[in-house]
Amino acid sequence: MESQSIENLRGEIKFREKLARQHVSGEVLLPDYYQKDEHDQILRERVNTTIRDIEALKPQLSSLSPFIELGAERCQRSLVLTNDYSATGFAVDISYHQLNAAKYFSELFNRPRLPIRVCCDVGNLPFKPEAFSLAFCYQFIHHFPTPKIVIDQINRVLGDGIFFFAEEPFQGFKVSLYRQKDSIYSKAALRKNKLIRFIERFISEEYCEEREYGILENDDIPIGVWLDALSDFKHRDIRLDSLQGRISSKLGDSVSFSNFANAVIGGSIRATCKKQAKLQLESPSVTAHETAAHETTAQETTALEALLLCPDCGMEAEDASSQTSSQTTLYRENDQLHCPNCGASFPIVNDVIILLPKALLKELYPEFAG
Repeated sequence: MESQSIENLRGEIKFREKLARQHVSGEVLLPDYYQKDEHDQILRERVNTTIRDIEALKPQLSSLSPFIELGAERCQRSLVLTNDYSATGFAVDISYHQLNAAKYFSELFNRPRLPIRVCCDVGNLPFKPEAFSLAFCYQFIHHFPTPKIVIDQINRVLGDGIFFFAEEPFQGFKVSLYRQKDSIYSKAALRKNKLIRFIERFISEEYCEEREYGILENDDIPIGVWLDALSDFKHRDIRLDSLQGRISSKLGDSVSFSNFANAVIGGSIRATCKKQAKLQLESPSVTAHETAAHETTAQETTALEALLLCPDCGMEAEDASSQTSSQTTLYRENDQLHCPNCGASFPIVNDVIILLPKALLKELYPEFAG
């Protein structure tokens, strides 16, 4: 199944590099997007939302470690896991620049302990099967042609635990008669009358600056497509929200009368999906005192990095008959990770592991490919 195109990935990287600079330095590179102060406040709200969601998930989990956050961007949500809950895990994103900005936001939010940051293609996650007890993401899956691309990868790397996602769009009734001229993030758009903004959702296409950069924005995903993508999870709690939560319903195995209003209006979908499997490797636990005082220890880092797969030969190594190749583990040497199976090397830049296939690395980050 086709994932994001090279153009989509390049657009993500270019756009989010500008965002990282704008939200760290205060430069105005994207005038229609949130400026630094506004963005800081939004991230603070997301930190609080994450705490509420983790509190709801905790009773259903035997452990929060190891975790993986997909589309982590500046890692503000992973920072909650590593600092507030003493968890260990990974924050992954295609944007090196956003992951690199995590150090700034770590200081801003007084959460000094960073997750392991990996720049990779989520359409081909470079992690061993059943490696994680918690996988989660927000506002991320709709950047792919279909949710199944991401969810199949999550199902592969998730062990005995939970996959949670939120703030993803689902399709309602819509006839696009025109495209709005103002970005959905602009002050002009926000000044519009609420009734006009509500009506425009059904008759117009919102102007989204991300699309101008080539980023894939799949905002019209039918509910049935979401159900199909989640079908491998036998235990799931799926919720539909419309009009900023004013209309909510629980989604079963198909759309029912109780979902009618949501299905007409459209809105956001969230789900908690449980999987029962045997974890292959768990990271060492740490105490809250250690978490507050230190960065991730060398022992924890080594245990976590043992979950990584080579993106060039990893899939082949899993299915190979040779015991040596099937146990392939990347090893760190200076500022690189090396694959003993195929000889590939992957750069570590400012503590961000760039774990992309060699050909894709040259396409997206030629400055690191050497």
